[in-house]
Amino acid sequence: MLELTVRVPRRLAALVSAALVALATAGCGGTGDDGGTAAPTSSPVPTASPTAGTTSAPPSSSPSGCPAGGQVPDVAATAPTVDLDGDGETDTLWLSGGQDRTLGAETASGAVLSTRFSSGSPFAASALAQRLADGSAIVLLDTGRSVALYAVVDCGLVATTNVQGRQYTFDLGFTGHGTGVSCADVGAGLQLVGLNALPAEAGDTFQVTRTPIELHDGGRSARHGTTEVVADGVPADDPAVTDARTVSCADAPPPVKEPQG
Repeated sequence: MLELTVRVPRRLAALVSAALVALATAGCGGTGDDGGTAAPTSSPVPTASPTAGTTSAPPSSSPSGCPAGGQVPDVAATAPTVDLDGDGETDTLWLSGGQDRTLGAETASGAVLSTRFSSGSPFAASALAQRLADGSAIVLLDTGRSVALYAVVDCGLVATTNVQGRQYTFDLGFTGHGTGVSCADVGAGLQLVGLNALPAEAGDTFQVTRTPIELHDGGRSARHGTTEVVADGVPADDPAVTDARTVSCADAPPPVKEPQG
């Protein structure tokens, strides 16, 4: 019986080998660093390349103000707040209660942004806003047991999502994951931080930790940074502990409170 030997040119053999390697590795991918789940992304695909030497404005920035439209309910409680749409003018936060509980903002240009919310907490809600160092404009909705995070993005009030795709919330001591929220400069200017005052196993002292919150896509999504200890072995009346049990954000204007009755 005759054996046939087919000689393949050396160059062709190298090309075939490279193709097989590419096919073998095409299905490999990494995971995120939060529980093995990749962080969600919702950044739009750019339609044009930015001009060299220019920087894109954050999604919460609209130098001419958001287009006017909508109306604040007559029953809503209102309070002046920071510039949310980037036009340099003071804006307004508002809350309405009842069956259709609504968080909203009215910009100086006359745009009304709103979103409904629900909560099993028996407490009236409150909300405050701030613009952070990364340019994002955030709103913290405090319902008494947790704080839901929102952002003003492209003239809309959107719920910020975590890496699991659910709304990002801060615990206020009811599930053991935190006791408060604040803002601090942890190396890159004013940034959101989650706070947790942990009682010691024995005695009356506490350890206070701080976790920076990294915002992405103008505030559409967020994830945890690295937790650090800011106070250890301190009594319950220590400022670090009392601050860790509050909801604040640097020099943000006073919150608006949900009307009752």
